[in-house]
Amino acid sequence: MIDFHSLPFYSKIALIVGFSIGFFSFVLVLRYPIILILMKYSPEYREFMKRTLARKKQKLP
Repeated sequence: MIDFHSLPFYSKIALIVGFSIGFFSFVLVLRYPIILILMKYSPEYREFMKRTLARKKQKLP
């Protein structure tokens, strides 16, 4: 286990930036599976998505 407090300043920054990039890429890649899982288990979310998609279709020319 790495002791975070004993690392040099630039190593702390690199570690934080690396974890941040990893987390955001994880969220971006799994965005659609998360939406599908939420739609399966939450009827309220399913209705919200239907209304949102219907509004987007109406705005298109």
